[in-house]
Amino acid sequence: MKLTICRDYSEVSQVMAQRVLSLLEKKPDLVFCLPAGNSPIGMYRELVKAYEAGKADFFRMRTFDMDEYAGLGPQDPESFIHFMHEHFLDHVNIDPANVRYPDALAQDLEAELGQYAEEIAEAGLDIAITGIGDDGHIAFNEPGPVLYPRTHKVKLDEATRRQNAPAFGGDWQKVPEYAITTGMEEHMKTSHYFVVCSGVRKAGLLKRFFEEEALDPMFPVSWLRMHPNVEFIVDEEAASLIPEVWKAKARRP
Repeated sequence: MKLTICRDYSEVSQVMAQRVLSLLEKKPDLVFCLPAGNSPIGMYRELVKAYEAGKADFFRMRTFDMDEYAGLGPQDPESFIHFMHEHFLDHVNIDPANVRYPDALAQDLEAELGQYAEEIAEAGLDIAITGIGDDGHIAFNEPGPVLYPRTHKVKLDEATRRQNAPAFGGDWQKVPEYAITTGMEEHMKTSHYFVVCSGVRKAGLLKRFFEEEALDPMFPVSWLRMHPNVEFIVDEEAASLIPEVWKAKARRP
């Protein structure tokens, strides 16, 4: 496990974008599991800037969305595929044929998710990036007695719906009850895995992650302790409660 501590969110975004660009330079057909939410917006902004400056070519990149709300489609401004187009896909030269996301409106959703999981397995994910939810979830893998390996439908916890309420006018009850998420096996098999966090709100979650050793399905991010190549890229506020033994080993940009 690697830990990089940045000054602030802006530097977290710059460092994360550079990680993506370095991998893309080595492998132009990089398979990228795209995250939504507030955490990666700055990174997407930096990637778009690199493209506009002629420093990146995304044409051959392949993408899979990490998650989506059940019942929302690309035309819904709250959907994650809409988010991806707004913040990234519409601003770079990626081939639309290489963009894949789960059809959350599919009549046979189980069949759609099975097909999506098969495509991920066949492609092999090169990179995935996630934040940490307030209840410890990654993607939409919520705390519970069990965690599921492949892309599946999940009932969202109230805490998660409240956390995502700003995208729905601040009313958490308007956040869909169900979502689609990539599963833990798919996360574990990703070649390069990154966790980005900023702000004091995430400090307690990171403290728990770096202090404990157990793999706890009630704290899904704990499963990343098994990942062979995971890097946490966090700012100083988020890192404030991380044990000193880890801080001493941390990298600084």
